[in-house]
Amino acid sequence: MKANIQPVTLDDLMAYVDGQLDAQRSKQVEALVASDPQAAERVTGMRAQRQALRAHYDPVLTEPIPLRLLASRRHPNASSSRLAGIAASVLIGLALGSAGTWQYLSHTSGSAGNIALNASGMDLPRFVHQAAVAHIAFAPDVRRPVEIYSAQEQQLVTWLSKRLGRQLKVPDLASAGFSLVGGRLLPGEVNKPAAQFMYENPAGQRITLYLRNMAQPTPETAFRFAEEDGVATFYWVDLDWGYALSGNLPRATLLSVANSVYRQLGGY
Repeated sequence: MKANIQPVTLDDLMAYVDGQLDAQRSKQVEALVASDPQAAERVTGMRAQRQALRAHYDPVLTEPIPLRLLASRRHPNASSSRLAGIAASVLIGLALGSAGTWQYLSHTSGSAGNIALNASGMDLPRFVHQAAVAHIAFAPDVRRPVEIYSAQEQQLVTWLSKRLGRQLKVPDLASAGFSLVGGRLLPGEVNKPAAQFMYENPAGQRITLYLRNMAQPTPETAFRFAEEDGVATFYWVDLDWGYALSGNLPRATLLSVANSVYRQLGGY
C-alpha cells in the first residue's frame, strides 16, 4: 500500500529554503521543484531574498557593542529596560521580514487582479528594487553567481528567451572592460519572470543587467538613476520591457555602460 504523501505547501518551501525540513520531506520538495517551474521560481525568489537579507544584516553581528550599552551595566534597571527595547526591536524586525516574505509569495501566487501595485506608476520603482535586490544577492557570490555560465551562452539565451517569451540578446561589454559571467532566471511579476545577466571586469567588479516584462506598458523611456543600499542603478523602459543596470561603479562609468547596453538592444 502506498504511503500517504502530503502535498507540498508554501510553508514547506520556506522551510526547505531555511534548511528546516527532515531528509524525507526535503526529497519530496526537491522532486516538486525539479518538475514544477512555478515552484522552482518561488524557491529561487526565496533564496534571493534570504541572501539579500544576510548580505545586508550579517555585518551587524560583528559590530562592537556600543560604549553606551557597556556603560549601562552599572545601572541594572536601565540595562533591563534597554534589553527589553532591543528585544522588541528584534521582534519587530522578524515580523517585518515575515511580512515581506508573504508579500513576495502573494505576488507570485495570486492573480493579477489581486496585486495592489499593478499600475505602471507603482511597478516601476518595484522593478528597480527587484533589480537592486537581485544584484545584492548574487553579485558577491563566489561559488554560484549564475545558473548558466558564459561557456554555454547560446543555451542560456535560448532558455531565458523561452521562459520570458521574448528573443533575448546578450550585450557585448568588452569595450567597457566587462566580460559575461553568465545569467539566471528570477521571479518578477505573476507570469512575468525576469532575467539577470552578470558581467565582471579584470579587477573583479561585477555589474548585472536585470530585465523583465513590465506589469503594464508605459511611455517612460528616459534613463533614470537610483541608488539603494549602496547599489547604483541606471534603468529605462522600452514600451513594455524594463531594463536595469546595477553595480558599485562611479555614476559616470555606469552611465557609459548603460548607454552601450541601450544601443546594442536597439535603442538608437
